[in-house]
Amino acid sequence: MPPKRLVYAQSLRDAFTETDSCAAVENWATVTISRLEQLVQRVAAKRASIQQSLYTRANAEHTPEEVVALLQEYQSICHCVFSEAELIRTVIAIRIPELKEEDNLGVVVQHAVLKMLDELQNKTIGGGGGDKNSGGGVASAAGMYSLRDYLSTRGGLEDKLLGKAEENNKDKSKDNNNNNNNNNEGEKAMGSKSPSLVLELKQVDADTLLKVELAGTQLTSTLRAFVNAYALNWKKLIQPRTGNDHMVS
Repeated sequence: MPPKRLVYAQSLRDAFTETDSCAAVENWATVTISRLEQLVQRVAAKRASIQQSLYTRANAEHTPEEVVALLQEYQSICHCVFSEAELIRTVIAIRIPELKEEDNLGVVVQHAVLKMLDELQNKTIGGGGGDKNSGGGVASAAGMYSLRDYLSTRGGLEDKLLGKAEENNKDKSKDNNNNNNNNNEGEKAMGSKSPSLVLELKQVDADTLLKVELAGTQLTSTLRAFVNAYALNWKKLIQPRTGNDHMVS
């Protein structure tokens, strides 16, 4: 590689050091994993509380604040993990050396760890899995967009149970014109009285938390696996070649 291009490569390595990636991994080991475990416990407790409670149509009138708060916290953790994983990826990827036919053990380790980062980031966005050759493991049940999906699903049920606002407005405008039509429309505007819809609303709340509980447990295991792999292989990740490399920082 011409000298000027080597300067570009070296400047990248100087800007993103092993100290940066080590700090991110240390944060996962000492803070993030513990935070996830505590969140999973609170999610499980809230889910059990919902399953034991009696739901009525009144439960459709307000979005459960505690459920939303738990989903927001999980979103925050997933966002942090994804961002820190990208930093670690950068530190490793810019140290992939010039390709050779020999002495590639360290390079193989680099690619294996980068693949682990792929899996980890897939878990944070609620992905993973796929075909048997993808190496993504079991797909995550929830990710950082779970709150939006939950609100969308719950909102649809709330409309069915309570009646849409525009239907209520139309009903009021017809009140002075046709009392008979008003009565029929009024029944529609009041929403469904189906007990199964009420049970579905309860199940949406419980299932959403179950997904976060499972996904959080899975993400914790994936983080532990990565911390272990990084701790045991960090030298090969930073200096993949055993020979003298003029760029090994």
